[in-house]
Amino acid sequence: EILIGLVGSEMCIRDRYERAQYYLDSQIMTDMVPYMPHRDGNFVNVTRLQSAALAGSGKVVAAAPPMGRFLYEGKVMIDPVTWSPWARKGAKKVVTERPLTYSNPKATPHWFDTAKDAHGKAWVKGVKRIAGGGTK
Repeated sequence: EILIGLVGSEMCIRDRYERAQYYLDSQIMTDMVPYMPHRDGNFVNVTRLQSAALAGSGKVVAAAPPMGRFLYEGKVMIDPVTWSPWARKGAKKVVTERPLTYSNPKATPHWFDTAKDAHGKAWVKGVKRIAGGGTK
């Protein structure tokens, strides 16, 4: 009986931890969206789908390939041979110092960091509330 009680208690703790992790992963993605480029919505949708598949694992996709890397860094990338943003097949682009311009006026490079600065304290409170670690 005691062993069953401990296992039941352990399961409850694990369940709270898993729910807290799922909350955090999902909330991070939700809070990043306003700071992401939104030209046609496709990039955000693909990133959301990839993150949703990982929700609860402790991993969040901040910028889905293939365009995520240069959008997240916020710098124009070019083919080193043609100097064009349109790369040849198989070419590896290089980063320039020229900043990207986003159609979304709230978009920023490194939008995870922007979201964390704006919402990080709320993320911690939410995790504590769900996991049972208090509200402060």
